Amino acid sequence: MAKFIHVKKNQLTTVTWAGGTTTQLFIFPEGAEYTKFNFDFRISYATVEVPESTFTFMPGVTRHLMILKGMLNIDHIGRYQKQLNRFDIDVFDGEWPTKAKGKVTDFNLMTRGETTGQIESHLLPAAVSKSILPGKNFNYTGIYLFAGSMNVKAGPENLILNESDFVLFTTETLEQIELNASSPCEIIVSRIKLNQGSATD
Repeated sequence: MAKFIHVKKNQLTTVTWAGGTTTQLFIFPEGAEYTKFNFDFRISYATVEVPESTFTFMPGVTRHLMILKGMLNIDHIGRYQKQLNRFDIDVFDGEWPTKAKGKVTDFNLMTRGETTGQIESHLLPAAVSKSILPGKNFNYTGIYLFAGSMNVKAGPENLILNESDFVLFTTETLEQIELNASSPCEIIVSRIKLNQGSATD
Protein backbone atom coordinates (compact mmCIF):
# COMPACT_ATOMS: atom_id res chain seq x y z
CA MET A 1 0.00 0.00 0.00
CA ALA A 2 1.28 3.46 -0.91
CA LYS A 3 1.96 5.67 2.10
CA PHE A 4 1.26 9.33 1.47
CA ILE A 5 0.54 12.76 2.93
CA HIS A 6 -2.00 14.87 1.03
CA VAL A 7 -1.90 18.62 1.77
CA LYS A 8 -4.69 20.72 0.29
CA LYS A 9 -4.42 24.39 -0.60
CA ASN A 10 -6.65 25.48 2.31
CA GLN A 11 -4.35 23.66 4.78
CA LEU A 12 -1.23 25.61 3.77
CA THR A 13 0.23 28.44 5.82
CA THR A 14 1.85 31.42 4.12
CA VAL A 15 4.18 33.78 5.99
CA THR A 16 5.98 36.92 4.93
CA TRP A 17 9.70 37.44 4.53
CA ALA A 18 11.61 40.64 3.71
CA GLY A 19 10.96 40.35 -0.04
CA GLY A 20 7.60 38.58 -0.30
CA THR A 21 5.91 35.43 1.01
CA THR A 22 6.80 31.78 1.55
CA THR A 23 4.48 28.78 1.78
CA GLN A 24 5.74 25.53 3.26
CA LEU A 25 4.43 22.36 1.61
CA PHE A 26 6.37 19.86 3.73
CA ILE A 27 9.30 19.63 6.14
CA PHE A 28 11.06 16.51 7.41
CA PRO A 29 11.50 15.26 10.07
CA GLU A 30 8.30 16.09 11.92
CA GLY A 31 8.94 18.91 14.36
CA ALA A 32 11.84 20.37 12.39
CA GLU A 33 11.89 24.17 12.01
CA TYR A 34 12.98 25.98 8.88
CA THR A 35 14.55 28.88 10.80
CA LYS A 36 16.67 26.50 12.89
CA PHE A 37 18.01 24.63 9.81
CA ASN A 38 17.46 21.31 11.60
CA PHE A 39 15.57 19.65 8.74
CA ASP A 40 16.63 16.88 6.35
CA PHE A 41 14.51 18.40 3.59
CA ARG A 42 11.96 21.14 3.07
CA ILE A 43 9.62 21.69 0.11
CA SER A 44 8.01 25.10 -0.41
CA TYR A 45 7.10 27.82 -2.85
CA ALA A 46 7.64 31.55 -2.49
CA THR A 47 6.99 34.91 -4.07
CA VAL A 48 9.58 37.61 -4.62
CA GLU A 49 7.76 40.93 -4.69
CA VAL A 50 10.69 43.35 -4.76
CA PRO A 51 12.82 44.23 -7.82
CA GLU A 52 16.09 43.20 -6.13
CA SER A 53 16.59 40.65 -3.37
CA THR A 54 19.33 39.01 -1.31
CA PHE A 55 19.06 35.30 -0.61
CA THR A 56 19.05 34.12 3.00
CA PHE A 57 22.31 32.57 4.23
CA MET A 58 21.53 28.86 4.81
CA PRO A 59 24.43 26.91 6.37
CA GLY A 60 24.68 23.29 5.25
CA VAL A 61 21.75 23.56 2.85
CA THR A 62 21.64 22.68 -0.85
CA ARG A 63 18.98 24.68 -2.68
CA HIS A 64 17.03 23.55 -5.74
CA LEU A 65 15.18 26.55 -7.18
CA MET A 66 12.65 26.50 -10.04
CA ILE A 67 10.85 29.53 -11.48
CA LEU A 68 7.07 29.08 -11.70
CA LYS A 69 6.13 32.58 -12.80
CA GLY A 70 8.24 35.50 -14.04
CA MET A 71 11.97 35.74 -14.79
CA LEU A 72 14.91 35.96 -12.39
CA ASN A 73 18.48 37.11 -12.95
CA ILE A 74 20.43 35.30 -10.24
CA ASP A 75 23.98 36.23 -9.26
CA HIS A 76 26.07 33.87 -7.14
CA ILE A 77 28.68 36.48 -6.34
CA GLY A 78 32.14 35.45 -7.47
CA ARG A 79 30.86 32.23 -9.08
CA TYR A 80 28.32 32.65 -11.90
CA GLN A 81 25.28 34.56 -13.06
CA LYS A 82 22.26 32.99 -14.70
CA GLN A 83 18.91 34.04 -16.16
CA LEU A 84 16.06 31.78 -15.04
CA ASN A 85 12.83 31.69 -17.03
CA ARG A 86 9.68 29.65 -16.32
CA PHE A 87 10.53 26.11 -15.18
CA ASP A 88 14.28 26.73 -15.35
CA ILE A 89 16.22 25.25 -12.42
CA ASP A 90 19.29 26.35 -10.47
CA VAL A 91 20.98 24.17 -7.84
CA PHE A 92 23.37 25.91 -5.46
CA ASP A 93 24.90 26.03 -1.99
CA GLY A 94 22.82 27.93 0.54
CA GLU A 95 26.00 29.43 1.97
CA TRP A 96 26.89 31.22 -1.26
CA PRO A 97 26.38 35.00 -1.25
CA THR A 98 23.53 35.38 -3.75
CA LYS A 99 21.57 38.32 -5.09
CA ALA A 100 18.80 38.41 -7.68
CA LYS A 101 16.75 40.78 -9.81
CA GLY A 102 13.17 40.05 -10.78
CA LYS A 103 9.71 39.52 -9.32
CA VAL A 104 8.82 35.83 -9.45
CA THR A 105 7.01 32.89 -7.93
CA ASP A 106 9.43 30.03 -7.33
CA PHE A 107 9.46 26.44 -6.12
CA ASN A 108 12.09 25.31 -3.62
CA LEU A 109 13.54 22.01 -2.51
CA MET A 110 16.10 22.36 0.28
CA THR A 111 18.19 19.43 1.50
CA ARG A 112 20.76 19.15 4.29
CA GLY A 113 23.73 16.90 5.00
CA GLU A 114 23.78 13.70 2.98
CA THR A 115 20.12 14.01 2.00
CA THR A 116 19.86 14.67 -1.74
CA GLY A 117 17.08 15.47 -4.17
CA GLN A 118 15.99 16.62 -7.59
CA ILE A 119 13.07 18.52 -9.11
CA GLU A 120 11.44 18.58 -12.54
CA SER A 121 8.38 20.05 -14.24
CA HIS A 122 5.70 18.40 -16.37
CA LEU A 123 3.05 20.12 -18.49
CA LEU A 124 0.01 17.98 -19.29
CA PRO A 125 -2.85 18.95 -21.63
CA ALA A 126 -6.39 18.05 -20.51
CA ALA A 127 -7.29 14.35 -20.74
CA VAL A 128 -3.62 13.30 -21.06
CA SER A 129 -1.95 10.78 -18.74
CA LYS A 130 1.68 10.41 -17.71
CA SER A 131 3.56 7.90 -15.58
CA ILE A 132 6.06 9.23 -13.06
CA LEU A 133 8.82 6.88 -11.94
CA PRO A 134 9.88 7.46 -8.33
CA GLY A 135 13.44 6.47 -9.20
CA LYS A 136 15.71 3.86 -7.70
CA ASN A 137 16.80 4.48 -4.10
CA PHE A 138 14.63 7.59 -3.61
CA ASN A 139 12.63 7.52 -0.38
CA TYR A 140 10.03 10.17 -1.20
CA THR A 141 8.33 11.58 -4.28
CA GLY A 142 6.42 14.85 -3.96
CA ILE A 143 3.88 16.17 -6.48
CA TYR A 144 2.89 19.84 -6.40
CA LEU A 145 0.13 21.01 -8.73
CA PHE A 146 0.86 24.62 -9.62
CA ALA A 147 -2.10 24.87 -12.02
CA GLY A 148 -4.97 22.65 -13.15
CA SER A 149 -6.67 19.59 -11.69
CA MET A 150 -5.82 15.92 -11.99
CA ASN A 151 -6.22 12.41 -10.62
CA VAL A 152 -3.19 10.71 -9.08
CA LYS A 153 -2.99 6.92 -8.82
CA ALA A 154 -0.23 5.29 -6.76
CA GLY A 155 -0.69 1.60 -6.05
CA PRO A 156 -4.23 1.22 -4.68
CA GLU A 157 -4.56 4.92 -3.85
CA ASN A 158 -6.57 7.34 -6.01
CA LEU A 159 -6.39 11.04 -5.17
CA ILE A 160 -7.76 14.19 -6.73
CA LEU A 161 -5.37 17.17 -6.77
CA ASN A 162 -6.54 20.71 -7.45
CA GLU A 163 -4.49 23.86 -7.97
CA SER A 164 -1.85 24.37 -5.22
CA ASP A 165 -2.45 20.93 -3.67
CA PHE A 166 0.56 18.78 -2.73
CA VAL A 167 1.05 15.08 -2.08
CA LEU A 168 4.15 13.31 -0.79
CA PHE A 169 4.50 9.56 -1.32
CA THR A 170 6.83 7.17 0.46
CA THR A 171 8.19 5.42 -2.60
CA GLU A 172 10.76 2.79 -1.64
CA THR A 173 8.39 0.05 -2.88
CA LEU A 174 6.29 2.11 -5.33
CA GLU A 175 7.07 1.38 -8.98
CA GLN A 176 5.17 4.24 -10.62
CA ILE A 177 2.70 7.06 -10.09
CA GLU A 178 0.05 7.71 -12.74
CA LEU A 179 -1.05 11.30 -13.41
CA ASN A 180 -4.33 11.91 -15.30
CA ALA A 181 -5.03 15.55 -16.16
CA SER A 182 -8.64 16.73 -15.90
CA SER A 183 -7.62 20.17 -17.18
CA PRO A 184 -4.30 21.60 -18.44
CA CYS A 185 -1.80 20.96 -15.63
CA GLU A 186 1.53 22.41 -14.53
CA ILE A 187 3.17 19.87 -12.23
CA ILE A 188 6.36 19.95 -10.17
CA VAL A 189 7.84 16.61 -9.09
CA SER A 190 10.39 16.29 -6.26
CA ARG A 191 12.42 13.20 -5.44
CA ILE A 192 14.32 12.87 -2.19
CA LYS A 193 16.92 10.37 -1.03
CA LEU A 194 17.01 10.58 2.73
CA ASN A 195 20.16 10.82 4.81
CA GLN A 196 20.46 7.77 7.02
CA GLY A 197 21.49 9.97 9.93
CA SER A 198 19.58 12.65 11.76
CA ALA A 199 19.12 16.29 10.83
CA THR A 200 19.25 17.27 14.48
CA ASP A 201 22.97 16.80 15.00
